[in-house]
Amino acid sequence: MLKTNRLEAALLFDLYGELLTEHQRKVWQLYWSEDWSLSEIGEAQATSRAAVHDILERSRHSLFDYEAKLGLLRSWRAKQKALDDLRQVLLELPLEASWRARVWAAYDRVAQEEGLGDV
Repeated sequence: MLKTNRLEAALLFDLYGELLTEHQRKVWQLYWSEDWSLSEIGEAQATSRAAVHDILERSRHSLFDYEAKLGLLRSWRAKQKALDDLRQVLLELPLEASWRARVWAAYDRVAQEEGLGDV
């Protein structure tokens, strides 16, 4: 079936979902977000299970193709890794209380600006 895990599917859809057709977005969301079966989606869309599978496969291929060309997820992961590494270094620094608050405030600001606030 579809060889994409839920997290990867969600991330790719968040980044590139608007580039899919409205129909592809709807089917993708029903399958990945709402956890509908292919048969359930086919029935709701008045189409076959095989047609739903084909839509999902084409959508998956499109999302991976966009990522291969644009690299937004790759870039986001690299930034996340760099911020994680910085966090480890900061945790090891013996900072005075006044500096600690300033450093962590700056860290949090950078994380938020880069869309990595949950790191």
